[in-house]
Amino acid sequence: MTSAHGTEDVRIFHKECMSLAQEGHEVYLVGRMKTYDKNGVHIVGVGEMPGSRLKRMIEGARCVYKKALALDCNIYHFHDPELLPYGLKLKRKGKKVIFDSHEDVPAQIMDKEWIPRILRKAVAKVYKAYETHAVKQLDAVVAATPHIAEQFEGRAKRVVIINNYPKLDDIEFHTTPFSEREPIVCYAGGISEIRGEKVMVEAMKDVDGMLILAGEHEKMEITGQTGVIRYLGQLERAGVNALYGQAVVGLCILKPICNYFYSQPIKIYEYMAAGIPFICSDFPGWRKLAEDSGAGICVGFDEPERIASVVRKLLSNRGHAQEMGRRGHDYVVSNCSWTIEESKLLFLYGTM
Repeated sequence: MTSAHGTEDVRIFHKECMSLAQEGHEVYLVGRMKTYDKNGVHIVGVGEMPGSRLKRMIEGARCVYKKALALDCNIYHFHDPELLPYGLKLKRKGKKVIFDSHEDVPAQIMDKEWIPRILRKAVAKVYKAYETHAVKQLDAVVAATPHIAEQFEGRAKRVVIINNYPKLDDIEFHTTPFSEREPIVCYAGGISEIRGEKVMVEAMKDVDGMLILAGEHEKMEITGQTGVIRYLGQLERAGVNALYGQAVVGLCILKPICNYFYSQPIKIYEYMAAGIPFICSDFPGWRKLAEDSGAGICVGFDEPERIASVVRKLLSNRGHAQEMGRRGHDYVVSNCSWTIEESKLLFLYGTM
């Protein structure tokens, strides 16, 4: 069940739902938009969600619950905090219920610009108290990162970490020599100021190369191609794979806010799986990944000159950059693939 995510969300549909369906479970995904079947999953649409955030959280969540309840399933697995009240209703009806927490929501609230700053601490406190009340009664919490799992220890009956690692079958490992590639730096993902849009653009002003951006954007001023910046819009998987096959470096320069500080960006793992080195924000978990894999370099968010310097270094030493990419690919295959996480999901369902 999801009221906030897209119907074919990568974690919800392509990973969790498809893995469960392939295991032989009868799987329904209730969410926005249309009703159709795909890859063994029955998608049950509730139509367009209300335009305003508040109406979506109230009216949209209620619609998702009603559709899901009518299916009379054995297990209900929901993905949005606004569905917590309905998780409790389902539990009272004798259902097995799982809450899949993608974020550390109380920390995330502290960064929400649409909540007045003076109210954020109080809102976060109230939400956490209600979340604790709810998860104590649910059968399990699935946490998308170890940090999120830590936040539920002692509050939930059962906590299972299912990392949002990539499905390696979806990502092409490119072997084209870096010496034959154009000096391209890429970023694939949501684009906004807090995700490094301005910092990346500023850094590339001093680099003899092209920055290619792909993904949804918030009020982004760049359209088409401007100087050394090219914006492709949101791409399907084939387009993202093609972009990775052109690039020499992948960027993930996110602002050090609560919601990102302990996150595990899927784009970094995708860069590694595709065989390209990454430059990322200097957060503790990301630094450890860069060091353990030998595939990345950490920089400060407000250091466009430092970012430019590291990009120039990798573009000028293509052999070293490609070796970093190979190390990243090997590390992901051994430690960070969806196959590993899928087994934990299937075990959870098998023991409900």
